[in-house]
Amino acid sequence: MRITAILTLLVSSVVTLAVVPRTNTCFNPSEGACMGYHADTANATLAITNACNQVKSCTPGQTDYNRRRYRGIVKGFPYTAVLYVGDQCAGVTNWSTDACIALFNEFVDDRCDQQYSIPADKYQLGYITAPCDNSFVSFNFGG
Repeated sequence: MRITAILTLLVSSVVTLAVVPRTNTCFNPSEGACMGYHADTANATLAITNACNQVKSCTPGQTDYNRRRYRGIVKGFPYTAVLYVGDQCAGVTNWSTDACIALFNEFVDDRCDQQYSIPADKYQLGYITAPCDNSFVSFNFGG
């Protein structure tokens, strides 16, 4: 009886996970590029944070803000984070620095981890453009 209950719970959990949609549908994870190289996570996160901190707010559908590519650098670190936020705020409803960092983590580091196996303390190099609004996140050599 107990085993049946456990198996039922396990199967229903797997089915639930299989049908839960991604929360951000602005990006297509099958697009973009992974470089096959990596950098230390601490400096990568700092560079990404430096780029994300430059975008104070974003409201989906708003078109009258000063859009440009923002670069996040760390002195002496040879990699650059680049961020461009389009009219749909890269699929983020409530913009914040943490939400921005999550874009890099999900669509650069996590996505590229599926292609290239690296140590846990390393951050993948790669980039991706969102089809929904041309938002762009990149962590790469020199920018």
